[in-house]
Amino acid sequence: MLFAIGYWTYGAVSDSLRELRAAALRNLLDSEVNAFRVWINEEIGDAERVARDPRAVQAVVELSALAARAGTTREGLCASPARARIEETLRPLLREVGDSTFNVIAPDGRLLATRYPEYCGLSVSRERFLPLLAPVFAGKPAFLRPIADEARIEAPERLRPGAPAAWMAVPVHGQNGVLAALAIAEPVDAVFASILGSARPGETGETFAFDANGMMLTAAEFGIVATIRSRIERLEGGGVILDPFESRRGAPVVGAWRWLPDYGMGVALQMEAAEAYAPLRYLSIAFSVVFGALVVAVIAALASLFSMMRLRSEAGGRKLGPYRLEKPVGEGGVATVYLARHDLLKRPTAVKLLKPARATDEMIARFEREVQLASSFSHPNTVEIFDYGRTRDGLFYYAMEYLDGHTIAEVVRRSGALPVARTIHVLRQVCAGLSEAHGKGLVHRDVKPENIMVCRYGGEHDFVKILDFGLVKSMGQPHSRDLTRSQRILGTPLYMAPERLRDPTDVDARADIYAVGAVAWLMLTGRRMFDIDEDFALTSKILNEEPPRVAAAAAQPVPVELDLLVTACLEKNREDRPQGVAGMIEALDALAAEHRWTQREAREWWAATSSAPPS
Repeated sequence: MLFAIGYWTYGAVSDSLRELRAAALRNLLDSEVNAFRVWINEEIGDAERVARDPRAVQAVVELSALAARAGTTREGLCASPARARIEETLRPLLREVGDSTFNVIAPDGRLLATRYPEYCGLSVSRERFLPLLAPVFAGKPAFLRPIADEARIEAPERLRPGAPAAWMAVPVHGQNGVLAALAIAEPVDAVFASILGSARPGETGETFAFDANGMMLTAAEFGIVATIRSRIERLEGGGVILDPFESRRGAPVVGAWRWLPDYGMGVALQMEAAEAYAPLRYLSIAFSVVFGALVVAVIAALASLFSMMRLRSEAGGRKLGPYRLEKPVGEGGVATVYLARHDLLKRPTAVKLLKPARATDEMIARFEREVQLASSFSHPNTVEIFDYGRTRDGLFYYAMEYLDGHTIAEVVRRSGALPVARTIHVLRQVCAGLSEAHGKGLVHRDVKPENIMVCRYGGEHDFVKILDFGLVKSMGQPHSRDLTRSQRILGTPLYMAPERLRDPTDVDARADIYAVGAVAWLMLTGRRMFDIDEDFALTSKILNEEPPRVAAAAAQPVPVELDLLVTACLEKNREDRPQGVAGMIEALDALAAEHRWTQREAREWWAATSSAPPS
């Protein structure tokens, strides 16, 4: 019986650890793939801008004519002024890429121009490389997976030195269709490798790309068959492999992978099983020791099981310091919010409790930073913090005012678009609350409908409170530790400014102004600015497409001044946005004088909402 209890406990902990490791590998791979897609999208965008440059188009026209002329030699193509003009046009881009090159490829596969003279006038492989360019000659840009020059070029006199390269290929259009493909190389030992290396799991982990044959596409071991190949042949699309298998270096490893059909390659990451399951090793040692005294082992196992069950149980009646929890009222990925009451004051309080599974050093640091920054604000439109501490189990919590209200997201779901006057009333208070944070050199970085609440507060209706300061960043301390680590984008992409999507650390107050504009768009129209769920497609639209004017998208009439203000907030270039919330407050005050939202109207909405069932 005692042995069975011990074995069951060990199995439960082992299964829990495997689930946590699988989730961590999936999340890390998701982050890597998203960063990889954003990088490819930006690089293809740069190449497309060059391909549309009139100088480049004219040079390609001249090269095509020269190649078609009888008697033109390879040396003639390389020495032509047109080839030199193309390289001159590409020089700033190639300087950013590093040790890179370019190709201008005719539809028949002939190299009209290249940075490497020995390849001028040769042809790309008609079996292995030219088919990859089919989408480009059909008018669409394409990312071409890394390929070595010996497989890419037919019969070269000598091969270009350096690592194999991936290619960003875009069409060059002429009057009669696609003239040629402009391809810019990304050596696998440069940015390509750094993007893959940014998501290294643990101390023994590695991340790599592979092709359909299971051959590795990374710089150091290009062309070696990846050991994950035998495992992925039985899966489709992607998966997590938690049963250890032998790596090419002979070490047992676990990993995760995903096939990217639009790129013709996959991305995989793996780490040594010993590191992945290190806690199990320590647990095995502990069980070996305690089973020398079975009674002690049973007591320890039961105590551990009771503690786990207590932490996962509902918190009803549980005490945290002077606060008694009554019921959960909200839950996010990191913490749970409870309605609680102070033992002596008896006032209702909201208590935010960090989840045990998320209590990493980084999350604890962010949790502490959130409460410290939020408690420094005194503006009435920011949530007030009462207290902060740890439970007896070592979990972090803080207490704040309990708000009788709805988030903007809930209001829009319930009632649809807000009237113009109510939108102005809410936006003015949001900007007022942000003015204190911006004045202290702080950027909220997570302004969104879920973090803006309209409340019945102090006898007023539709009083605004700004919530959740967990992603606040200081603009005045550029060398302070940024808890959003490289290649991680935390927050809701729909409300992120373009510059933050490109670089999560490159933010200032104008990023919050962009988010306010996106929230205003939702309130006035009752729908999302870009109605797309897939992160990569949404990111591409935010970076490259202008949203519809709110006056055109809204079913209600929108004043010209408000339409222009929202449009200015949503400018891609932050220099074109309002440079501070003070100017926005003045503009909203002027609009409020003509479009007043009265307390009578607010009370009527709250009365109707209280009596109507939620939709």
